[in-house]
Amino acid sequence: MAKYMTAGIISLNLLRAIFITIAILAMLATEVSADFYPVQTGTINLNRPHDYSPSKDCANCHLYLYQQFEHSMHAKAFTNPVFQNQLYDVLLPQMKENPNARHKVGKCLACHSPTIYMTKNQQLPARHRMEYGAPGVTCDFCHTMISYSGKSPENANYVTSPGPIKYGPFKYSSDWHRKYSPFHTSSKICGVCHEGSNSHGVQTHTTYSEWLTSSWPKKGVECQDCHMSATGRLIDGKAIFERGIIAAARYISPPERKKLFSHRFPGTNVLSQLEGAVKLKIYNLSREIEPGDTIFLGISLDNSEAGHSMPTGAIELRQAWLDVRVSLPQSGQVWQLKAERISDESWDTAGMSVSNTLSLDNEITPGSRLYRAVLVDSKGRQTFNNWQAVSKVFDNRLKAGEIRREMFRFTVPADALGNLDVEVKLYYLRYPPAFVTRLGMKPAKNILVAKESKIIKINY
Repeated sequence: MAKYMTAGIISLNLLRAIFITIAILAMLATEVSADFYPVQTGTINLNRPHDYSPSKDCANCHLYLYQQFEHSMHAKAFTNPVFQNQLYDVLLPQMKENPNARHKVGKCLACHSPTIYMTKNQQLPARHRMEYGAPGVTCDFCHTMISYSGKSPENANYVTSPGPIKYGPFKYSSDWHRKYSPFHTSSKICGVCHEGSNSHGVQTHTTYSEWLTSSWPKKGVECQDCHMSATGRLIDGKAIFERGIIAAARYISPPERKKLFSHRFPGTNVLSQLEGAVKLKIYNLSREIEPGDTIFLGISLDNSEAGHSMPTGAIELRQAWLDVRVSLPQSGQVWQLKAERISDESWDTAGMSVSNTLSLDNEITPGSRLYRAVLVDSKGRQTFNNWQAVSKVFDNRLKAGEIRREMFRFTVPADALGNLDVEVKLYYLRYPPAFVTRLGMKPAKNILVAKESKIIKINY
């Protein structure tokens, strides 16, 4: 009897050892190479994975629109390298330390890959699980949105109805899968993702509300009139659309549309959207100028063409700046004029604080006037991770319809020869140099938005 009891104990201990070993190996495997990261999406009713079709399926009939879409930032919303690196290399490690941060990942997914958000049972696949990357904002997702929940569109509060019926802007239904949706002709459909705040209540995406408080809604101008038009901007205050056929297949003969909505969705990733978006003018505020005089130069920046602030989008990252230079061509002398500091923290002037120097590197000439919003974390430090922001401490971006006036001063050298040349340039940058450098990426290129020059006569 004792012999069988001993064998049973040995067998039990062996099983326990095997079980513990398997558990440890599973823990190590999860720690080293997790396949999925649990996130809290906050959705009430998750859809099944097959409820959304890939955008490539739409190309069978809508090839022209699909070709436009696949080059858009909507298609690349998840595979964008900056978003990917910030999500996987910055936010996810923080989530491991603080499981309560899971909802932050869910909020990111809700707009950058809504079909993953809606179908993956509150799990974010690891990078190595996505051979071709997760889908961004897909055709099927947008065309199955029917409304939003709550008082206003924001924070991915969309309501969807995935299935064979696709919703769009045409007012009649003539085939098996199309249904008219006034929601798709309204800026509200854009607001569900282009308006949002973080868990601390700090507004981090305000493009929709910037448009809403501008003069454009009263004029009947929607987001689509710029960002889905043929030109990507208004021409003489009007939207210009392409004409054409939205679908082509063997057994269908759709009519030519007088208003064909572009699916390129041009934004700041398209140069034509930025170049000339703001108009510059130079005013000589001094009449008679002689060598040795101190003169005042007025610069106006006209943002009346855009339907939102300049810059807009992820407000903690975007920035624009004004570079003002004067020169005496005859002597070859050039001076870069420095903006006068307005804010106590020097957020509005490049190179005037340690924080500015650390975040801007040498890409922006010290003394340039900055236009941006600044978010800070719980320790009062500027942050480029919007989920960490507890407050917005500064915002001097050019509002929609605003004409901003700046003033610079310059003392003409006593030995000056010839006339004075003034050159003003407005630049735009999508991401601060130090921010992308920390993510292991190359800095974005400075984009010239506008420039203006003027010759000022000097009396000798």
